Amino acid sequence: MRNILLLLFVITFISCENDDKISFIIINGELINNNSNTVNISGNGFEKEIFISEDGSFSDTLFLKKNDYYLLRIGRESTPVYLKQGATLTLMLDIEQFDESLTYSGTIAPENNYLAKKYLVSEQEMAFDKVYMLSQEKFILEVNKINKNYIDLLNASQGISEEFKQKEQKELKYAHINNIENYEQYYQYLTKDLDFKAEETLYRDYKDFNFNDTEAYESSNAYKRLLETHYQRIAQNEAINNGKDLTLTFLETINNNFSDGSVKEQLMFNYLRYGMKANEALESVYKLYKSSNQNSDNLSKVTSSYKVLSNLIPGKASPKFIYENYIGGMTNLEDLAGKIVYIDVWATWCGPCLREIPALKSLENDYHNKNIAFVSLSIDEKKDYQKWRTMVADKELTGIQLMADNNWKSSFVTSYGIKGIPRFILIDEAGNIINSDAPRPSNPEIRGVLDELL
Repeated sequence: MRNILLLLFVITFISCENDDKISFIIINGELINNNSNTVNISGNGFEKEIFISEDGSFSDTLFLKKNDYYLLRIGRESTPVYLKQGATLTLMLDIEQFDESLTYSGTIAPENNYLAKKYLVSEQEMAFDKVYMLSQEKFILEVNKINKNYIDLLNASQGISEEFKQKEQKELKYAHINNIENYEQYYQYLTKDLDFKAEETLYRDYKDFNFNDTEAYESSNAYKRLLETHYQRIAQNEAINNGKDLTLTFLETINNNFSDGSVKEQLMFNYLRYGMKANEALESVYKLYKSSNQNSDNLSKVTSSYKVLSNLIPGKASPKFIYENYIGGMTNLEDLAGKIVYIDVWATWCGPCLREIPALKSLENDYHNKNIAFVSLSIDEKKDYQKWRTMVADKELTGIQLMADNNWKSSFVTSYGIKGIPRFILIDEAGNIINSDAPRPSNPEIRGVLDELL
């Protein structure tokens, strides 16, 4: 009764303050086989945790600034949801069969049942790697088929609002073009054919598409991803053709295509979060970003990264480490003086890290009689110490196996500004940096680099 009275008070208060606009949505649900404490809903600058009762039920009132897609997460599972001001939404879900059992009722049930079915349709698609390893002609046929499946599902869905349908049609279009934009880069990565170039006919069908729509950028995450992919492709081709630094070329490309300060700054910032490199272009990259900045918080973050990377320019002394060795004792960087050192920063939970292991073992085997030390540095948490030791044994990992003392906060990791793994580092015989972000073992370029050094 108390909760009902509180809700009525909230509704009354809102109606007194704003008679013509309801800014909240009532959401609730029933969960079966649940082992989580909360439901998390986030997106568009909004985030809310909702407590789950012991019987698996939850209920709350969410105050939203806009009607849009959000992410609903329970434990390790998540699903997109569409939330609309003034609506009600109830979900029924068996956690052990998350995607298959998810159903909705309420005023925006049709839209969300469509999104649930959309995910099930995506699971029936050809595997990602197989799609992007197809020839260009077959790739186009496959992505067109995928896009048509989604359009057919949307058109067949009953009861969805015209507002949602128009929004989703745009999202599908953006996602489809993004798939096409990614083809060249993913084909190169998956086939190891770094010289592959897509034919211009690949982009023919959307040559008149607006890649400078600042309004769409502000309202659509799919459009944001598309612009990032599109301009990365343009910049990569420009950098390769003219022997220029990729990061600097990307920022110059954005600077030349956007006059809107906030969109320009955001595209630059998102790229620099992971694309900022410690090389000869670093000073120019930072100067160009700083001149385009419209956000003091973002500038502060980029400046912090810039200061770290300034200490990692090739030729500078590498940060040191001293960590536990799998075979016993402690190993520090000085122990490896006189050898080229190739360091793999990884963790047992990191999927991309594990996918590099076969290539790393092959690389180690091929260079085992050369003047090079292969070091694998795990940043697993202390609670996963035994998991690390077990994986080293089970996968028969070679080289020097070390475990950092404080996972992401370990001094060597923070000194190198590592925010994502796997990360590979090359250090020379004197302990100086060759490359603070070296090619991965799966990248054919690493063998050329090592051959020059050895």
